[in-house]
Amino acid sequence: MDESSDPEFSGGVEVKERVVNKKFIAAALGNWLEWYDFGVYAALADLLGKHFFPDHDASVQVMQSFLAFAAGYISRPVGGILIGVIADRLGRKCGLWTSILLMMFPTFFIGCLPTYQTAGWLSTILLVTLRLLQGIAIGGEYVSALVFSMEHAQGRNKTISGALMSVSVAVGTFSGFGVVVLMRHALSTEAMASIGWRICFWLGLVVGIVGIFLRRQVADPREFIDAQQAGQLSQPIWAALWTHCPDILLMIGVEAITPVTWYQNFIWIQQVYEGTLTSEPAMPGGAELNTFMQLAPSLFMVGIAACRSDFNFLTSVRRGMALLAALAVPAYLLFDLRTFWAAFLSQSFLALGGGLIAWGNPYLMHSSFPVDIRVMAMGISYNLSAALLGGPTPYICSQLVVHFGVLSASIWLLFIASLSYTCVCLLLRRQGRQVAANGDGLQSVIPRRIGNAA
Repeated sequence: MDESSDPEFSGGVEVKERVVNKKFIAAALGNWLEWYDFGVYAALADLLGKHFFPDHDASVQVMQSFLAFAAGYISRPVGGILIGVIADRLGRKCGLWTSILLMMFPTFFIGCLPTYQTAGWLSTILLVTLRLLQGIAIGGEYVSALVFSMEHAQGRNKTISGALMSVSVAVGTFSGFGVVVLMRHALSTEAMASIGWRICFWLGLVVGIVGIFLRRQVADPREFIDAQQAGQLSQPIWAALWTHCPDILLMIGVEAITPVTWYQNFIWIQQVYEGTLTSEPAMPGGAELNTFMQLAPSLFMVGIAACRSDFNFLTSVRRGMALLAALAVPAYLLFDLRTFWAAFLSQSFLALGGGLIAWGNPYLMHSSFPVDIRVMAMGISYNLSAALLGGPTPYICSQLVVHFGVLSASIWLLFIASLSYTCVCLLLRRQGRQVAANGDGLQSVIPRRIGNAA
């Protein structure tokens, strides 16, 4: 296909920027929907526990609700493989379509479920089943949207595009928590328990429909089309994956810090603020503070982009991991004080570490794998780390807090941050050896600065 005859590759700079912006929005909306649902589910953990799990102990109900939350992660690797094969062989656009359809309808139907009081264990089984279906969709949504937007970008815009996809994660979660907070303020306790929580899930359908409409109007990235025309996609995908198996295993460890940091410090922590897991009363302003602080990592990323557009993204990732490891215990000491400003300071420190990681991590993943297996390899790495370590995080932290107090949750964050830091160092050492052995022929060379990105 001649670029001059393609309206998406022709015209002036202004036309191209509009096209790229439309493609980014199309990719980001599905990502927004994914994390909107997760934000809503986590913010409603107390009500979902009462409606779907039969236990008179509120803390046990919350933990059971988080187990259902983790169920969505069990099927995520399946989605990463399924949608990865579709995106790497049939096209990035096809992968995006599949993931948003699989995500949109289970989110809506969760809001339609009967409760345990009316349907017994059937309601619990249906909730877990829908969470598993969501997990399949989510397993392919983030990485396919990330690859789609970054392959459409050029030069330093690749890293900025990847960082902005991370922003869409924060905005989606913020929206989910924000909608729940607004509904709790607008409705009585009885109305929220009967219909309000359902409306929160139903709203996701609107965003899904808009996302489908936009994704119909975009084309596959030029990088993928060129690889397709050059015959690079003819190699059996499993053989290509086997070649990069060590990189995938190390990337699982590198990626672990991302879901654990997010779910522990900005989703699960809501239960600490509300006092659900302890005998302490709810912290005044805790729900509102946590909702606002979910945007803090994104604000730090925007600051990095504005001040240091050539910031070494590998340095950013490693410094973020080291910062989280160093601040894990002090941050949770502040949380344990249960005052508004101590909690604000604690989440600000953790948001800085998370923002540094989120700035460089998408490009680190993207540049570690060649175009013919990129979505699938990234999907396996990202989703296995989320399934094995991220999904169980709320439950693990809840158990630690119930038995040992709030400070004990810092041990989990410290362990994961140390693991990810070790894995990123080993990955870079392995990449260095490959460059020395293969010269310029290695497709997965990780450039040191975003300005070197092609």
